[in-house]
Amino acid sequence: MRLPRAISSIAAIAALMAGFQSASAQGFMSQDFIEPGEETLTFTLGGILNQFDTTIQINGQGQNGKEINLEDNGLAKSASSIEASGTWRFWSRNRIDVQYFAAQRSGSGQSSNEINIGGTVFPIGSTVSAEVKNQYLSADYRYSFVKTDKVEAAGLLGFYSAQVEHNITVTGNPGGTAKTASSTATTDMPLPLIGLTLDWYIDQRWKISGNVEGFKLKIGDVDGKVFVAGASAEFMLVRNFGVGVRYLYSDFNADVTKSDFNGTLSWRMNSVAVYGKLMF
Repeated sequence: MRLPRAISSIAAIAALMAGFQSASAQGFMSQDFIEPGEETLTFTLGGILNQFDTTIQINGQGQNGKEINLEDNGLAKSASSIEASGTWRFWSRNRIDVQYFAAQRSGSGQSSNEINIGGTVFPIGSTVSAEVKNQYLSADYRYSFVKTDKVEAAGLLGFYSAQVEHNITVTGNPGGTAKTASSTATTDMPLPLIGLTLDWYIDQRWKISGNVEGFKLKIGDVDGKVFVAGASAEFMLVRNFGVGVRYLYSDFNADVTKSDFNGTLSWRMNSVAVYGKLMF
């Protein structure tokens, strides 16, 4: 294990143990709630349902392909998975947030439009089989420029990283000859984020939050833009445990010119998560 990774792991374990010790001292199940905005560590874990609208354009040498809407060509529109997130408030107005979830979908169907893969144009009615695996990781630093007992408004700087693994196979009869073409690639697409968040502490148990984030930038062989917006409501059942529900909208588009994939990937995603929350 590399030294920086070992140090960060030890720090995370130490912080978690400190949180549990604090919870034990105060009484995990007590009704003596942590004052809003004064928590140190927050962890959430729950289920997330994602609904997708995905398009992909696969370019060949010297020739651009046509956009393919994968959901219109047999790919499952929705997928459920596990979502995890964490927040460390290391000073009163300073927080670091991390969120992760993944989704995997597959399906097949008859093409609703012509499909161009690597210069071969397949006619309407060709058979399309697709499998897509997505992993999403976002992390940011937040500074609260407004912080009262009821309201906390913060600016954020961070990044949004998406890893997309696709396997698309098309079988048809272009020009009257039976042919099969496929595209397989794993593409990482990190982009920076800048945005705003707002927390409304209704009382010691209820919190409503909202966020809006985005950016557009070319980084190496990825020229992309991302927009993310969401809202959540949380209710603390006891001092250190609560439940929440969150809605998230993501809009991502990237032109990629990597050796294993040359084309465009874009998706819109509506996500609803229900989760449990540990707070110390």
